Amino acid sequence: MNGKNIWILDVRICWVVLMAFSVLSLVPANGSAALIESRLADGSSVAERAAMIETVRQALETEVVTQRLADFGLTADEIAARLPELSDEQLHQLAGLSGDLAGGGAVEAVIAVLLIIFLVVVILKLVDREIVIR
Repeated sequence: MNGKNIWILDVRICWVVLMAFSVLSLVPANGSAALIESRLADGSSVAERAAMIETVRQALETEVVTQRLADFGLTADEIAARLPELSDEQLHQLAGLSGDLAGGGAVEAVIAVLLIIFLVVVILKLVDREIVIR
């Protein structure tokens, strides 16, 4: 071989290049950080739960629901205290049904009545009261 090409394969140059690449590989790449929202154990986010609670709270503030709950002897403070204690499944179901409460029409009225009955039953169960129909 030619003497000019041999210096590239020299052991000293190979060790220098190896050491340089080793040191450079230890330097981390650009790090990036971001805030992520908290997740509950079931995978839903805290913001989603807060939004569902707010939806149910708005449905409970309607006159029909408030009057029906007052007929059973429940105050707004008792209801507000028990609302965060709902399970995620109950909260999701109530929030889904609460969206239909604001609408109008025959189908929406039936759904609203069923929602009111369901809300009353759930809240009465939470405060350990019984429903007696005579």
